[in-house]
Amino acid sequence: MSAPGSWRLETAKTASAQAYDRLRQAIIDSEFQPGERLTELGIAALLGISRTPVREAFARLARDGLVRSTRGWGIEVVDPREELTDIYYIRESMEGCAARLAAQRGTADEIQRVVDLAQASHDADPADVETRARLNEEFHLAITTASHAPRLQRLVSEYRDLFASPRRLKRFTADETRLAIADHERIAAAIRGRDADEAEAAMRLHLRRAYADLLAAAPRDNVVAARPADPDV
Repeated sequence: MSAPGSWRLETAKTASAQAYDRLRQAIIDSEFQPGERLTELGIAALLGISRTPVREAFARLARDGLVRSTRGWGIEVVDPREELTDIYYIRESMEGCAARLAAQRGTADEIQRVVDLAQASHDADPADVETRARLNEEFHLAITTASHAPRLQRLVSEYRDLFASPRRLKRFTADETRLAIADHERIAAAIRGRDADEAEAAMRLHLRRAYADLLAAAPRDNVVAARPADPDV
């Protein structure tokens, strides 16, 4: 069992929380492969912590559906992409709703934040996938914040880290990247204009396009998922 990157933990969070965060991201980024077995002892040694927080992290990951128990020792990594189609439809509904509510409820400062992030995405170097991933994350979360719907924010956050990591953004073509940035600008403009219908429609179209782009890159990632219906927005 091996995984790249730094695996020593910081002390700002509990060891259990840090182990959970690190393992979750590693699974999502395919540092651990589907079907790979992980053990408390092995991960504890990798992270430099005791087995108890690793056991707690494994339990949380199991609740997330990212690992499952196996016969005998350890746990087995589950491929989160197995549910990709369902997750994208759920995400489209939730974030479309968030965009609608942001247009209706967002404060002037919150809306300006959304607009500024769309502009920052436009200005970013297309080759700088780390910055692009960060700006994409901040843009979508700024919209959910502006929705003033705490339960919706929690639900969106649960799915956010399954998308648009630097690794995944590298899969997209230059044309796909430009279209995604244009989508951000359209969404931001609709929210700024307090046009709730357009904000929701633009967000839904953006996410359907993102899913189609992911499927276009699927052969390189061995993703198996159904193609969504054509956008009706």
